[in-house]
Amino acid sequence: MRIVNSSAIAGKGPGGLNLAFFAIYGKKIPYTVNILPPCSMAARRAQMEREAPDKHFYAEMRDLNLEFLTLLGHCRHRPPGAPLFGLDAAVLEPLGRLGAAQLEAMAATPCLLAGFRSTPARGLARVAEPPPGDEPGCGGDARVFAAGLLTYVWQMARRDPLRAALCAGPPLEGPAAGLCFRDIPGYASRAMLHIEARFCRHTRFWPDLVRAARDGQPQRMDLVRLTAIQLAVAESGSPRRLAGIAPQARTAAMR
Repeated sequence: MRIVNSSAIAGKGPGGLNLAFFAIYGKKIPYTVNILPPCSMAARRAQMEREAPDKHFYAEMRDLNLEFLTLLGHCRHRPPGAPLFGLDAAVLEPLGRLGAAQLEAMAATPCLLAGFRSTPARGLARVAEPPPGDEPGCGGDARVFAAGLLTYVWQMARRDPLRAALCAGPPLEGPAAGLCFRDIPGYASRAMLHIEARFCRHTRFWPDLVRAARDGQPQRMDLVRLTAIQLAVAESGSPRRLAGIAPQARTAAMR
């Protein structure tokens, strides 16, 4: 799998990717991370995770990712061959054959694997409006997941805006900051219609993620995880935008 140069993804040099790692792991790393051997990347990532200020952040994100992967792989009412949450059968069918340990490896991707389709200025109020199309076949489970996703991003946007921008993406990060907790159940009942696998428009990310988990190759999995961070930087906007909210993240990290 080819890793795209970080400066091209981030838009304007090393700042964006460095801010991304600061947001996710709590400290900066050398910009040469994209050319480190996979074993070095794995060791560096493990060290940063141990030293990160918010120990629950990773566990909660992994739990949500695992719940989403389970939803993707075990939606019993999905018609054979039909897409689900932006992913087609070429991804869904092999994903559904993965075991628990393989799904856990996918869930450890350092950003949320699920989100909502892009929303205009009206934010989450617009997310709650039903789009054209039918309810997903796994409606009950999707509704529960949507509530958990909204709650998690709401909390993260209040605690650490930079992490929210990178790990959840702009469609959720901005609107979630102004959402009232009591509004979440009402939004979730319809927000499930807008759930989408993140980076589903990137032609290689999900196939590579499933393949790395299936083949049990830690080095390949580390490369896919790095790709996720690069895509999150691109999705979140320019490094200048990330730099604008970085001081808030640093303040949160020192609490």
